[in-house]
Amino acid sequence: TSCRLMTVYTDLFNEAIDDLALTLETVTGLRVVFNPEQVKPLCVFLDAPDFEALSSTIVKMSFSVKVITLGPGNLDGLRNVLSMSAALLASNVAVKSGRPGFVTVGGQTFAAYDLTVDLQAQS
Repeated sequence: TSCRLMTVYTDLFNEAIDDLALTLETVTGLRVVFNPEQVKPLCVFLDAPDFEALSSTIVKMSFSVKVITLGPGNLDGLRNVLSMSAALLASNVAVKSGRPGFVTVGGQTFAAYDLTVDLQAQS
């Protein structure tokens, strides 16, 4: 299960975040976290989105999504995180771009991929 806030928000931004988090969990099988303090491999970290308002009811949103895998930041870890990123690319998630990265948790380095995911939300 993901780490969502207990308050229920029904605005177009928060509904888009919830929909994306649910899709990410379904496709990767990983928990989605929103708080950097809760990042523990295997997980997907969903950062705050940028947005462009097309009107008061339609926005284009761009999310930074970090897919974090177990294992060291070597070829094995890279292959694992690329496999998860490929699954996202093949799903209905609008992955716009990706770049390799690393995450250090407790002094240990893990392979990660930073994906940019775009979507449109409307109320």
